[in-house]
Amino acid sequence: MKIAEDAFMKYDSIIAGAGFSGATIARKLAEAGKKVLVCDRRKHVSGNMYDAYDENGILVQKYGPHIFHTNSDAIWQFVCRFSRMKEYRLKCSAEIDGRMVPSPFNLSAIDLLYEKEDGKRLKAQLRKEYGDRKTITIVEMLASSNAVVRSYAEMLFEKDYRLYTAKQWGLKPEEIDVSVLNRVPVLLDDRDTFFNDKYEALPEKGYTEMFRKLLDHPNITMRLETDVIPLMKLDVSNKLLYWEQNIFTGDFVFTGAIDELLAYKYGKLPYRALWFDYKTLPADRYIDRTPIAVYPQREGYTRITEYKWLQEQHVDGMTKIATEYPLEYVPGDEKAGEPYYPVINDTNVELYQNYRNELSVFERLYLCGRLAEYKYYNMDDAIQRAFEVSEEILSGDKT
Repeated sequence: MKIAEDAFMKYDSIIAGAGFSGATIARKLAEAGKKVLVCDRRKHVSGNMYDAYDENGILVQKYGPHIFHTNSDAIWQFVCRFSRMKEYRLKCSAEIDGRMVPSPFNLSAIDLLYEKEDGKRLKAQLRKEYGDRKTITIVEMLASSNAVVRSYAEMLFEKDYRLYTAKQWGLKPEEIDVSVLNRVPVLLDDRDTFFNDKYEALPEKGYTEMFRKLLDHPNITMRLETDVIPLMKLDVSNKLLYWEQNIFTGDFVFTGAIDELLAYKYGKLPYRALWFDYKTLPADRYIDRTPIAVYPQREGYTRITEYKWLQEQHVDGMTKIATEYPLEYVPGDEKAGEPYYPVINDTNVELYQNYRNELSVFERLYLCGRLAEYKYYNMDDAIQRAFEVSEEILSGDKT
C-alpha cells in the first residue's frame, strides 16, 4: 500500500472507502494488474471495523463490536490470507426483569424466566409445535395457534423485541421491515452462542492490522482524510464522470452514502447512528459471564460491550466498557455523525431507487456496500458482494 503523492497519477480504478467492501475490491483488482487508488475520508483504514489499543493496552473496536463469522469456505480463506484468525464463539446475555439470560433466548432462558413446572410445560409445547427445529422466528411464534407458545412469544416481544426495536430504530415494530425482527431468532435448544456459523473468529492482532495487510499491494495507492465527493463531478447528461477536473474513464467504486453522492437531490435517506459512552473501570469484570449484554428495558441505551473480555485480554485490575446509544443519523453531528444502519421500509427503498436509477447511466460507476446499496450486510456479506463487483469490473459485464 503506497501513500499517494501525485494527484495526477494514472489509475485504472478509484475506490471510495476502505472498509470491507472497498478494500476487498481494491485487493482483487490490484492482484489482476489494475492500478488502484483508494480514498477514505477518515484518518484510518478498516471502516467501522477500526480498532486500536487504549491507554491500558486493551484493544477497543471504536465503532462497536464486530465478530467475524461465515459459512463460506472461500470468504474464510480470503480473510485468512491477511490475518491469523483466532477462533472465538461469542456469547451474549439480555437483562429481562432484572435477570441476565442467554441471548438469543434458548431453552436455558426459560429455566431462568419461569417457575420449574411452568417452564417444563412451555418446553413440552414448543417441542409439540415445532418438533426437531433448532430455531424459530419471533414473528412465527406470535402467529402460533398454540396459546402457551404464543404467550411466551408475546412476553419476549413485549419485554425485549418491541423495546429494543423502538430504541434501535426509533420506530414502532410494525413500521420496520419484518427482516429486522427476524435477525435474532429464538433457539429451541440449549445452544448458548450468538452465532452458529461454520467459522467464527477475531483477527489475532485486530481488524486494523488485517486491513493494512489487505491493502498492502504495490498496485494500491492509499489516500486517507480524503473526501471524494468534492473531487468528483457527475455529468448525468453526457454520462461523464470527472475526477479532479479531468474526465475519468476508468472504473469508479463508491461505497459511501448514495444520497450524499447526488447532493440529496431526492431527499435524505434515513440511517440510524450510534453513540458510544466509553468508560475505564478499576475492576476485572463488569458484565457477568458474557462480554456483551443487551438491556431492552433500560432507558436510552441498548447494549454494553466489555472489550477486555470480547478479546479475552489479560489486563489485571482494569476493564473497558462501551455503552451503546442509538440515534437518528445527522451528518456533522458529533454524536450521530456516522451512518450505521439503513432504515429499510417500502418508502425508503423507493427513495433509494431514485438515486440508483439516475446513477445507472454511468457504465463504469459501481455501488457496493451497506451505505451505497442501502442494504444491511454482515461482514461476510460485504466481502461476497465485493467479490461479485470485482468480477463485474474485471469481466466488463456490469449487472
